[in-house]
Amino acid sequence: MQVFSYELDYAPNSTWNFISTTAMAKANFLYLQEVGCFFAGKKYYTTRQGLDSFLIKLTLSGGGILEYGGHKEHVGPGRFYWIDCLNWQHYYTDPDMGRWDVIWVHFNGPTARAYYEAYRKLQGGAVGTLVPDSSMHMLMETLSNRALTSASPFSAEQNLFEFDVQTSGLLTRLLIECISSAGTTSKLQHIPPMICDIRSYLTAHYNEKITLEHLAAQFSLDPYYLQKLFKRYIGQSPMEYVIYLRMARARSLLRTGSMSISEIAYTVGIDNISHFTRQFKKQEGMTPSQYRRFWPTG
Repeated sequence: MQVFSYELDYAPNSTWNFISTTAMAKANFLYLQEVGCFFAGKKYYTTRQGLDSFLIKLTLSGGGILEYGGHKEHVGPGRFYWIDCLNWQHYYTDPDMGRWDVIWVHFNGPTARAYYEAYRKLQGGAVGTLVPDSSMHMLMETLSNRALTSASPFSAEQNLFEFDVQTSGLLTRLLIECISSAGTTSKLQHIPPMICDIRSYLTAHYNEKITLEHLAAQFSLDPYYLQKLFKRYIGQSPMEYVIYLRMARARSLLRTGSMSISEIAYTVGIDNISHFTRQFKKQEGMTPSQYRRFWPTG
């Protein structure tokens, strides 16, 4: 039985893109159906059943409520859900928050259900929590960028099938990230409070000049021990985590602002523009200028 009702209460700067896919890709690969970023208001909701699709939705800020599989859960910042849209679902802006900013993808494919069942088995439900170094948000942004690119004429060296294969690879990485995040809540409970404090300090001071020795002195720890312990629980060294935070902020400024690249570099704590460009390209696979061209501003 098909059910579908909704209220699209979202801001004008929201995006919603539909993707055309080749028949060969649909038959063989994971494929993208729709992708969007909604800045939703308090009236936003969707009630649905009977859609042959899977949906992953990540909360950026604000919060929403998901009713699915007999459960009702709050989905706040840094949390996401993965649902089978054949099943009944109802999701909406949390009335206590009044807004819900999300990025989301609809997808399908021959292996989609197997990935979904693996996630459900590990997570035990629909709602998960990002691990600190997750690239899930970046992957969803990249898929959104590709959706914008797909609306433009293809050059001679590009073709739809190539596009579909590359998109399938990104979707695979995204699903693996979700599965890797399964059970994060219980994992995070085992992180020592000291490591949480160090991570919070780095988050607050990432744009300052920080060295491992300075950080160790700040927390009265041996530098080698601090680095070893931090990497054990966070998956990155403290300085790698600082770079991750700087590049995450740089991505946001490149997408949404009018600052020059040198100004962005300085804002995130890097004085040398060449060094900033190298770090950005190492993490994103493209230069800051190339990345900015994917995101029209204004």
